[in-house]
Amino acid sequence: MKFRIESRPSPLRQLDNFKQLKPVLKPIKADESGKFLDLLLEHCMILNRAIGKDFSLSDHSHIDISCDVYFNIPLVSSASVGNGSNAWLQEYDKSGGGAMLNDKKELGQYLQGLESIPSVIQPVKLELSQKIGDAKSKFVYEVMG
Repeated sequence: MKFRIESRPSPLRQLDNFKQLKPVLKPIKADESGKFLDLLLEHCMILNRAIGKDFSLSDHSHIDISCDVYFNIPLVSSASVGNGSNAWLQEYDKSGGGAMLNDKKELGQYLQGLESIPSVIQPVKLELSQKIGDAKSKFVYEVMG
């Protein structure tokens, strides 16, 4: 007897990998030389690797995972996995119309336009939405302290 078994990712898999998100909650120290700009630009790529960890390309048809990390400045780092994989950094605008910040120059110009930049750029909220198979969940974590 032969059975055709379809393999799908477990709906709880992302919860197993949640500890992978810990690095994206670390504060980033601002410096006058602008090294922190590279860290901010890399942040969304770290986020993307964390939520996509252990998912194969064949899993992408069964998953839709997105994660947004909001900072103590009007900036959001985002990533999504499902039918491809994307990561981006953008201005945070409550109406949802913030511009994408694709490189160090754009990010620097945007931050210079703010009234001030804190010495420590701190993640303040993480939103993780996932649909794996038929299971859907959304987690919102606010960072205290």
